[in-house]
Amino acid sequence: MQGRDAYKKGRLAGVFAAAVLAVFFCLAAGGCSYTKGDETSKPLTIKAEDFSIFLFESSEEIYRANVKDPQMWASLKANAERDKDYALHYNWLYSSYAKWDEKRKNQLKEIMSSYHPQPMAERLIQKGYQGAGLDEIINFIKKDRFFGKNRGTLVDFYSWYGSNYALPHYNEIKPVLQQRVEAARAKTEQDFDIVNFMERETGIKLKQKPDALELQQNMRIIGAFGFSRKKDSIYTVQWHSTPEKIWCAAFHEFGHEFFRTFTGKWTFKYILARKLKKDERLVARYKEDVPYTWEGWVEENLVEGFARYLNVKKGIAAGPGEGIYIFDRDYAQALLEGFDPKRTSLEDFTVKFIKKRFNV
Repeated sequence: MQGRDAYKKGRLAGVFAAAVLAVFFCLAAGGCSYTKGDETSKPLTIKAEDFSIFLFESSEEIYRANVKDPQMWASLKANAERDKDYALHYNWLYSSYAKWDEKRKNQLKEIMSSYHPQPMAERLIQKGYQGAGLDEIINFIKKDRFFGKNRGTLVDFYSWYGSNYALPHYNEIKPVLQQRVEAARAKTEQDFDIVNFMERETGIKLKQKPDALELQQNMRIIGAFGFSRKKDSIYTVQWHSTPEKIWCAAFHEFGHEFFRTFTGKWTFKYILARKLKKDERLVARYKEDVPYTWEGWVEENLVEGFARYLNVKKGIAAGPGEGIYIFDRDYAQALLEGFDPKRTSLEDFTVKFIKKRFNV
């Protein structure tokens, strides 16, 4: 995979739909909101989902649960029965829609036929309104050209929906989301610096610090979103993502920066990686994961394996767990059993692992 954009389409699409975020995680103290005119200096932030994202994504989830994909959402009922915190949100999806008159239901249908919540929220984020409240958001919709189509419907619906449903529910679930955030943060020390840790554990000193990553916990189990803010990345984290998965996704996201110091080399990319095409399982799985180039697919396995290795090294997880690709778990296990960045480079260790694993 070639960096953040590819990852966004790849593993976090898996973490989104299945990962974390492959997704999917400032695990440092506090985590800051990005508000108009502010930029975070932290490499990694975890926080509760911003209202500017929740306003649009929650309306889309109501639409999918009640209109577009009712069977899919009905399958989540068992989750709600087991988890009272999730039930608070799940039941709201239905009780809210049931109260609406035909005008509001038709407005939502009209909006969903013309817009998707991801670009709607991203427009706010990129224009500096990530931390905006409802009134600011509505005023922005009234004047921004992105919302020109059906602007009257958008303003009328989201003014009504925001004040009567989205904002009250958001205030109700935010403490629950914050509990999840704190559970993830508790896995490391308060001042943990993920980039410094990874530089130490890889033995690789990056010439340029990676762009910031922000992970926002929400209540969804199906569907997740990724956004860009200048060079930074923002991903929503599904409700059922454990702290271990959240951290694994974070290590994975930053891991590409380290692995690209050698996976982009001609000898790795065009000689070693291509020799692996003789492996039928690897090729078959590659064909299922369309967003990858072949070299990117090989890198994806390595980065995921290293993320699982770091989870264990940091004491976040007891073991590497089950792999989600072809050789990610084997690579993680090999690292645990024999990698020492003070004695060998990550590149040399990785090349030897691949040659031995695939007999090339």
